[in-house]
Amino acid sequence: MILSPDVRPPAPARFSPAGGPEPARRRRDVRASVLLGLCCLLVYNANLRSIGTGDTLPARYLPFGIWRFGSVLLDPIRDVVSEGNAQPYWIANGRAGHSLSLYPVVLPVLIAPLYLPAVGYLNLRGWTEPRLLRVAKVMEKLTASLLAASAAALLYLLLRRRAPPADALLLALAFAFGSNTWMIGSQALWQHGLAELLLAGALLLLTGPCTIPRALAAGALCGLIAGNRPPDALLAAALGLYGLRWAGQRALWLAALAAGAAVPLGLVLGYNAAAAGNILGAYGIPERGAFFHHGLLSGVAGLLVSPTRGLLVFSPFLLLVPAALWHGLRDRGTRALTLAVGVAALAQVLFYAKADWRAGYSWGPRWLTDLLPLLVWLLPPALAALRGAGRLAFVLAACASMAVQAVGAFWYTGASDGAIFAASPGRGEMRAAWDPRNTPFIAELRHGRALHDPAFTCWQDESRTLGSIDSVTAGGRQVEVVTAGTPLAIEGWALASGHSPAALEVTLDGQPHGVTATFFDRPDVRAALCEDGPAGWRIDLRTDGVAPGAHVLAAAVRVPGGAMALPVARWEIMVAASRTKPDATHSPRSLVQDPELGAAPREAAALLGSHQQHAGFWLTSYTAAPRFEDPRPEMNTFLTAMMIDLLDPVAAAAGLGENLARARAHLHGQIEASGLVRYHGRPDGPTIPSLGCAITPDADDTSLVWRLAAGDRRELLPRTVAVLARYRTGEGLYRTWLAPRERYECIDPGKDPNPTDAGIQMHVFLLLAQADPPAARALCGALDRALGENRLWVYYRMAPLVPLLRQADLRRAGCRLRLPAARLRTPVDGQEVWLAAGRLLERLLSADGPRPTPSETLGVLQSLAKDGFSFVRRSPPLLYHNDLTARTSRFYWSEDFGYALWLRLYMEDTRRNGDTRARP
Repeated sequence: MILSPDVRPPAPARFSPAGGPEPARRRRDVRASVLLGLCCLLVYNANLRSIGTGDTLPARYLPFGIWRFGSVLLDPIRDVVSEGNAQPYWIANGRAGHSLSLYPVVLPVLIAPLYLPAVGYLNLRGWTEPRLLRVAKVMEKLTASLLAASAAALLYLLLRRRAPPADALLLALAFAFGSNTWMIGSQALWQHGLAELLLAGALLLLTGPCTIPRALAAGALCGLIAGNRPPDALLAAALGLYGLRWAGQRALWLAALAAGAAVPLGLVLGYNAAAAGNILGAYGIPERGAFFHHGLLSGVAGLLVSPTRGLLVFSPFLLLVPAALWHGLRDRGTRALTLAVGVAALAQVLFYAKADWRAGYSWGPRWLTDLLPLLVWLLPPALAALRGAGRLAFVLAACASMAVQAVGAFWYTGASDGAIFAASPGRGEMRAAWDPRNTPFIAELRHGRALHDPAFTCWQDESRTLGSIDSVTAGGRQVEVVTAGTPLAIEGWALASGHSPAALEVTLDGQPHGVTATFFDRPDVRAALCEDGPAGWRIDLRTDGVAPGAHVLAAAVRVPGGAMALPVARWEIMVAASRTKPDATHSPRSLVQDPELGAAPREAAALLGSHQQHAGFWLTSYTAAPRFEDPRPEMNTFLTAMMIDLLDPVAAAAGLGENLARARAHLHGQIEASGLVRYHGRPDGPTIPSLGCAITPDADDTSLVWRLAAGDRRELLPRTVAVLARYRTGEGLYRTWLAPRERYECIDPGKDPNPTDAGIQMHVFLLLAQADPPAARALCGALDRALGENRLWVYYRMAPLVPLLRQADLRRAGCRLRLPAARLRTPVDGQEVWLAAGRLLERLLSADGPRPTPSETLGVLQSLAKDGFSFVRRSPPLLYHNDLTARTSRFYWSEDFGYALWLRLYMEDTRRNGDTRARP
């Protein structure tokens, strides 16, 4: 046939190996990938909770810090990122004392644009801490699930380049729901989710035609892969080497590839050097400790086939990888990339094998999550070769993999991790990780499904302060009329910004009669209002001295950092006249009414009683700076022991004898089988899980508890004194921590990892004065010789109140020490009045020197009690601080110690000055 010049046959349509015209196929593939991504997004969020640890907290909050403060450092948001942990391992101290994330900042920087709607919401509603905590938790989950869903969508497009639609979809589903892409990548902002997305994107570029824009993008992705998670530099290097072959001999393409990688990697390394002082960032800070100290072969086996962390156990469909490698190496078109992927996978497995391959509290083979896009890319030729039973076996393995991940998403609570990590470091610590009984997807099914997080289901107005008084009972029965002198139980609920308040106060006719910081779960309130924390409260109220007639009970809440109580409920009661004379033992005349101080003595005693927790202890508040702002509560044995020491001489007269008995019982229970005591109490105590570890036993709390609450444990005392003696220095002083350095737990050591603090010497002396008098005398002499040296002032350098009060106790025990005047000053605002109160009490208790006049004492008492003890709430006494040379700063305060000191000073003054003011 002869064709004219103007008539040519149509160009042949381009067909892909899978069949169908190329443009139409691409459109169908894109639509399928989008639908797959949306399906993943729905499934990943179906459990209505996030699953992360401290590793994910910096990435959760840093985008907010970037938008609000323009900084990638944690300084302006440290308190939020620490989430109440005194020593958060995920925060490192960088250069110039700055706080920075232990993990690279690539992830939070890249996802920051996604946070803009949340930032706008907070700008509109207000940046309250409760609202930020909730919004951050939701944004973390949504962002992580979006990253994982995008990785699955990209992987489908990647697989379509070498597999028909059915095979590509099967493998993409196995990747999305049958691997840690679901349980790690999509559930919280680990680095792994972004790593998977970057690797899928890099493979998509490297398997297409090379152009300058593609080379720039591929290089940038390789640089981000290495910067996002340093161990992934092995993967990035392998892909980068293949990229040199992909770019061929064209200089512009090679330059674009190199430039693309250099820019993000240079920015990351520059940040690391500037913030942390080394190019590895916080990973390179020496205190992080050794990482590689395990056997290579056992580590490889643990990573691949252990029942608790094995990759092939949690994702058995990956058993096809060896066959896929064989097929890929036989194909000349994919041989180079298959070889690069295989070498990268082997290198990373060997890298992690030398470390603790259990990878912390998480689900399955977390450390190998980043490898998943590479491994799944290998599978299409091996899957295509399967027929009949072989293909059915692969489908069943994929379904089993999905079931394993589903158990994690809906049942995992971390309960299985406790058994895996139960053994102490050393020989045999990995044994539990090989025990089939500890297999997480079996162990976690022994309990019910994990609860939804209210942050994902409740979005009521968080700015409201809500509450109610539900009942007023006497003797367990509801009452409307009560006889004066009858004790009442007031119960109700309260919420502040959707969370438990910092405290709740009950007043009677405007006068404080009880305060509590303890709240318990109220299922009815939780179901109705979707609140995050416990809302129920109970306060016991005494009606001694209340005049007959109608009275108003009112409840008010205090929000964290708030200066005033906000009323939430009121209740009217009728008080009838008492038929009997009030019991003098429960209403001592010094606490009934003072002509100068009014009801302040009774209020102080009532506040102490109501603040005491049900278990018998009082809570301490700590802050990150030497000012009383944004305090956080904690339980420790030290404060309760100090409260007993301070109140014991006046407890009976103040009606607090029963309270001190409960406090002693609590402390008695903190003595361990070794005879030692820890600052936060026993390792199996209820507060330890929230802290993450049990702090090492110490000389301070051991000495205090043994002297005040030994009870029937006296047979352990010689052993305890012997342990103390092992930590006595050559000059006769006693060190703080009762363990060698390598066995420290939950300690942030300073310049001297085991200091001989002056206050601790005082407490050890008071115990030895009873248990070993010769050792006590030797310690007194050693302390007297070194008392003025800076090295002894570790925990009380800025807080001298406790050592000041201890002088009188030491004198009574036979050690007449006098603290240098320079040590009895503090630069902390609001503390001088507490030091003045301490000096007055010391003079009242001392047999030497002039006693203070009633007017001197009255002036201090009145200034502290003014306006219902408002000063005590605003500026409570600073009791101590952590080692100021340590990485983390903590200052410890106690409002209750202020009430106790006030009450002790008041009663000692009335006792020694003839009770001239305290007439009924």
